[in-house]
Amino acid sequence: MKLEYRQIPVGDVEIRSEEDGKLTLSGYAAVFNRNSEDLGGFIEILRPGCFRKTLESNPDVRALFNHDASTIFARTKNDSLVLEENQTGLKFTASIDMEDEDGKRIYQKVKSGLIDQCSFAFSVSEEGQKWSEKNSGPALREILEVNYLGDVSVVAYPAYPQTSVQARSVLEEAGFNYEALASLITRAQRGLPLTDSDRDLIDASIMVLQDLLPEDKQDGGDAGTRESGDAARLQNVLTELELLEIKNKRKGDDK
Repeated sequence: MKLEYRQIPVGDVEIRSEEDGKLTLSGYAAVFNRNSEDLGGFIEILRPGCFRKTLESNPDVRALFNHDASTIFARTKNDSLVLEENQTGLKFTASIDMEDEDGKRIYQKVKSGLIDQCSFAFSVSEEGQKWSEKNSGPALREILEVNYLGDVSVVAYPAYPQTSVQARSVLEEAGFNYEALASLITRAQRGLPLTDSDRDLIDASIMVLQDLLPEDKQDGGDAGTRESGDAARLQNVLTELELLEIKNKRKGDDK
């Protein structure tokens, strides 16, 4: 199961100190009908009702710091974490015990403004999402039903965008067109036909990868044999995408 992570500002989080010694953090881990940033060739939006089915199953969800299970400060299993979906989004209320040092530390950092991001981990099936192609700009991915909710977290750094920026930098330095490749892979996964430009991009990417291979011998055999074998394996990228295109076309014909 592939987990995805999304972050939003948590400036509207409410913090309270209860008479019974409990500290409370409450706010939204996800907000509906708000466009995300470009996530690598597509924009994402959460639709109302997408958490309903998962929440009805009473999932065991943790409240964490930076998605780190060692810093759990609330949990639905013991009712210290309450999740509900309303017209705004996925609301969370976390009760923190005053004797929990990790929880108190997180509470203070949110209160002081040092931490101002919230994140949630989730997965979605093919049936739980809808893709729409645009004439220009990134495609739109609508999340209609989340089939797994792993955790809600307060985070110091939004891990997903940071990872995306790092990956983008490495690829671009190597000579790859990051945006075009991300868009190509997204379209291929959704079963959209590949264009001649897509095929040219794949061929160009294969050439870039070929140029990155060391010229000296690495695993025995002569250089010509090694390079020929590597080129063939790289060419499989195009072949796999073509097979995926055919497979998805057959699915469409069978409907």
